[in-house]
Amino acid sequence: MVNFDFEYRTPQLSSGYIMKGKNFRVSLIKFPTLYERPLPGTETVEIYHIEPKERPVGSLILLHGLGTINIPFLLWMGIHMANAGVRTFLPILPGNLTRTADGSTSGREYFSTDVKKMVLFWEHAVVDVLTTLQVAQEKGWWHENNCLVGYCLGGMISVIISSLKKEFRKTIIITSGGDIATLMWYSPTLAYFRRDVRKGFGKEYRMDDKNWLLDTFERDIRKLDSFKSIEQMINSEIHPLLKIDLIAYAQFVQKDRITFIEALFDRALPLRTRKILWNALGRPKRHIIPMGHVTWLPFQYFLGSLVLREMNIKEFKRKMKLLEKPKIEEK
Repeated sequence: MVNFDFEYRTPQLSSGYIMKGKNFRVSLIKFPTLYERPLPGTETVEIYHIEPKERPVGSLILLHGLGTINIPFLLWMGIHMANAGVRTFLPILPGNLTRTADGSTSGREYFSTDVKKMVLFWEHAVVDVLTTLQVAQEKGWWHENNCLVGYCLGGMISVIISSLKKEFRKTIIITSGGDIATLMWYSPTLAYFRRDVRKGFGKEYRMDDKNWLLDTFERDIRKLDSFKSIEQMINSEIHPLLKIDLIAYAQFVQKDRITFIEALFDRALPLRTRKILWNALGRPKRHIIPMGHVTWLPFQYFLGSLVLREMNIKEFKRKMKLLEKPKIEEK
């Protein structure tokens, strides 16, 4: 059974500055995860804390996508945001980059032929992000003007987080989609899943039977509107994978707090997965950008500007700082 509950205990933090600029500082915070079943290699939470030197005008949690390539771009975006006065937290999700499970590769386990392991990683990611929020609140780092931003996998996790917690004034979902069954069988990014199926894996829960899995998901998705609570959905008889699918949580998110950003030429996410998520969220405000799934990453300044507008931050001189290339001082 899926379970996102955990007991919060004030963690013992270790922290050190890894980068400094004229208007910002970046530190790396580490502490033991509060998730009860971490796999070896994922036990330590790592958060890039990017803080403005001036008094913050907002707080942001920024969630990255699968793998490692996108993380430097989002870290750079976090620096832009700090230059604009927004304190930013970029947690490394378990199973990615420096938190890859022993014997695995970055991002692989979130879409796996092993359902039990898959559920574990989704649970772990949610617990670590919720812990990040509580640490920020406990330390007095969390501003009443705040936002949750997630790209790809991070956008998927963001929907689940927003259904469980109402603290976020805004949630911005970037190039994300729902319907895990369709993603597994049609996304070019998840070709490794299909290779594993051909090797004989995925027989549990009949994940190796493409037509059965897609038909089962289509049937079970129609049941989602009948659930009155997250608990009722989790305790139901729908397919276990649907219980970690963001479209199962979308109806429990406040539509007016959501902004949906879709890439027009997104080849990584089949069109169905983007449409079904947008509809499940109640058709919130949507921006369609004429780029692909990853080709927008070098233009993170424009996304930063959009986030600032969504947070109602008056840019003025801050916008000029945002335009400047940060002058990095290594400590």
